[in-house]
Amino acid sequence: MPTVAALDTGVPVNHARLSPYRRGQYLDRLSAGRALGDHGSFVASRVVFGDPNSYESASAAVGRCRYYDANVAISDEEIEDKSVVPSMTAIVATAPDVRVFNLSCDNRKPLEDLDEVERREKLVLVQDLDNFIFGNDVLAVVAAGNTPRGVPPATPYPDHYDDPTWRLGHWARSFNALTCGSTVERLSPGGLVSEVGWPSAFARLGPGLCESPKPDFAAHGGNCTGAYIHTAGLGVWGCTAQGLWEDRSGTSFAAPLLAQEAALALRQLERVCHPGARPFCVTAKAFLVLTALPPSLPGRVRPLADRALGRGYASARRLAIPLPGTAVFIWQGVIDGPKDVVRVQLPIPRDWLDQASAPRLRLVVSWDPPVNQAAHDVWACRRLLARLRPGPDARAMYPRGPAHRSYPLLDRLYDLTRLPAGVSVRGDTWLIELSYEQIADYYPGMDFSPQQRTAFAAELWDDSEEPVSPQGAVQALLVSRTMTRLSVPPTVVRTPVVLRVRG
Repeated sequence: MPTVAALDTGVPVNHARLSPYRRGQYLDRLSAGRALGDHGSFVASRVVFGDPNSYESASAAVGRCRYYDANVAISDEEIEDKSVVPSMTAIVATAPDVRVFNLSCDNRKPLEDLDEVERREKLVLVQDLDNFIFGNDVLAVVAAGNTPRGVPPATPYPDHYDDPTWRLGHWARSFNALTCGSTVERLSPGGLVSEVGWPSAFARLGPGLCESPKPDFAAHGGNCTGAYIHTAGLGVWGCTAQGLWEDRSGTSFAAPLLAQEAALALRQLERVCHPGARPFCVTAKAFLVLTALPPSLPGRVRPLADRALGRGYASARRLAIPLPGTAVFIWQGVIDGPKDVVRVQLPIPRDWLDQASAPRLRLVVSWDPPVNQAAHDVWACRRLLARLRPGPDARAMYPRGPAHRSYPLLDRLYDLTRLPAGVSVRGDTWLIELSYEQIADYYPGMDFSPQQRTAFAAELWDDSEEPVSPQGAVQALLVSRTMTRLSVPPTVVRTPVVLRVRG
């Protein structure tokens, strides 16, 4: 089973229910000689068992992940922010197989409500987290955070999306981490949210730094009353420090579900790596974004959902069970520097293009750049450029879809029938060009390698009423028989992996 490191307030003091799925040495997190509640147990149980839908199913739940206890300093019954990155550093050094970190750390105030000195200190901590992720190739999942208990917004739910007191705290604004919002997936009497799939009323809202698209995803975190109180019967199921199953609400309990899916995605991707190699975390990010299930919500709640739910629900399922109607390609590699251009051959069968009425390609590119908090307008120091060409000498295709100026994710949609003027398709191989440009100075306190990990996940399908699947045509190509392994440095292979449907 994959392992997730849980950094949060509280400590599991009874491992009777969780011990079969944990690894590593148990580490007490103590303040003034006493343990702090069982928030950590609840979070860890959600990492291990996911989201049981009742007490009965929770009691019979089977673990899918393991968790690793993290030793984090506590001050005034809250995590000491300055201990987070050092704790992660210690885990990477002692348990290098732990690659996913769950940070269910609440922020009592939005970043904008802090005074200038404290806000600058918090941004330095986020900078350190982003640069730690760049330096160590790990995946961090951060809870979006909860608003104060019993305090309703000035504008009633669900029209409170512009309320400044509902903005994100500092950790949730990390560029290289994934931020998880919260939804209500089960209805109960007395709950404020009365529709399945709507955002939890207590969850903090984006956007993030530089108006970046935060949160990234969402998961089930529970409901609250009309007075914004978290009461029994409105929450999600988890295991307490006493080994008892209870229901509670909070984005802290949604984030572990995203962390679990990220860990499962990395485990699946390991199976298509060369012996001794491992997938990049940005590879898992790109795939989770590509295959995320967007929420289907009415127009009334869409403005709130855009600020609360990101791309929707992440799942690693399609790595194990691909859809038969599409073809998915996954590639990872390293760009050696700002003058390097990586060219990846992408099979797009011409026979399929001739048969498909509305051939489409969606390309999701992910990277984890170094950042500098002094670069207020961009935050990230590198911006990646991606171009799709029908041939080596052909002009690049024009994509659809919004693009943030510096957030490390590109999500582009191509209509493959709209070729540039004077361009025709002559073969079965198209070209993806990847490069990056430096858009801000690096933080002077560190040395940064010019190499940049990057990955993409691409999906090919026919968006028509009678779609023609590209699977058969792709697998009939000779080149697809070699597309079975992800590459790692120092050997950079310019061929993606194709996900195959079992016959």
